[in-house]
Amino acid sequence: MQYLMDLYHASSTELVLLFVMLVSLIPVIFLIKRLIFIPVKNYLTRHHYDDYERIKKYPIFRYLLHTLLALYFVCWGKIFHSTAFKAHVLLGIKDTIVILYTGISVTMLLLTLIDAFADLYHNRIKAVTKNAPLSLYFQILKIIVIVIAAMVTISYILNISLSTFLTSLGAAAALLTFVFKDTVLGLLASLQLTTQEIINIGDWVRIGAIEGTVEKITISVVTIRNFDQSISTVPTYSILNSNVTNYRGISESGARRVKRVFNINMATINFCDATILKALKKSPYISKDVIDKITLDKEEKDLTNIKLFKLYIQEYLKNNPAVYTEGFTFLVRQLEPTINGLPIEIYIFVKEVNLVGYENIQDNISEHFISILPEFKLKIFQNVGVV
Repeated sequence: MQYLMDLYHASSTELVLLFVMLVSLIPVIFLIKRLIFIPVKNYLTRHHYDDYERIKKYPIFRYLLHTLLALYFVCWGKIFHSTAFKAHVLLGIKDTIVILYTGISVTMLLLTLIDAFADLYHNRIKAVTKNAPLSLYFQILKIIVIVIAAMVTISYILNISLSTFLTSLGAAAALLTFVFKDTVLGLLASLQLTTQEIINIGDWVRIGAIEGTVEKITISVVTIRNFDQSISTVPTYSILNSNVTNYRGISESGARRVKRVFNINMATINFCDATILKALKKSPYISKDVIDKITLDKEEKDLTNIKLFKLYIQEYLKNNPAVYTEGFTFLVRQLEPTINGLPIEIYIFVKEVNLVGYENIQDNISEHFISILPEFKLKIFQNVGVV
């Protein structure tokens, strides 16, 4: 009832001002579009066509228009205050609406600009920052903008200073932390993951039963593309409590481990005689120089075919250009005999980190050694009793 009385007693001057404000809104919108938006769009189309085409999907001009209109209403609010507007209830409602409209418009404009800038930034230097979680950083920036805008808007609506509002907010910090627990935990976890470089975009990782390449890191989840091209998502804060294996060191070092075991049938292990050595020297698969080198200073009576085979493996791998002989572990050794034969282990690092090339090198090495075994009168152990 009081609201109607205030409206009824409003002076004719104030009603005229209200009418002028509403009527002049249409030409103001027209002028903004004609004098600002169209020239800016034309300039971007002529000089920055690719960038403009990329950001055109973001409603920047729409929120810019709302922001300028909010400033327009703020100016008219000053005029109404200067005329001692009699309808105080209407004046209070108007102020609240204008503050909310201004806060929302400015916030949405800033968030849209951040999205557009993030898109342009990532597109221009994606080759340089391909491992940097840019989406996470921009997401954090957007949260900061939203929090600041909300605090400023609420403090204006309640007509209290920002410091007083922050003091009151501190008292409710425990409640807010509980309500936004997942967001807070995700924010802290994502910052810890990236600043400590636990994982980065593009890393090959294993988290529990999930293994694949990290595609996206956000406040809430980490997106991983599995090797079967399926997508897995892991809550960001849960990663810190999980066993994470990151294979980034493989690509950074330029080396990948090969660990293979050949189980030799122990019934075929014997001392080498002159016949075996001569046969090896005549073999088209084994270099005579290699045989001469590995038998140099060796007592033939102490030289077994398994020892000769192990020495041959070492010389073969040392002369393989795909294998690191220095700087990384290079080991050929016998393991403890088992019921499945005498294990000969190869523990080396190769220069190929790409999966396909790496597997091909492993296969070539294994196939060569298995194929050359008969030249040493050795056989791979096979359990014929197992079907």
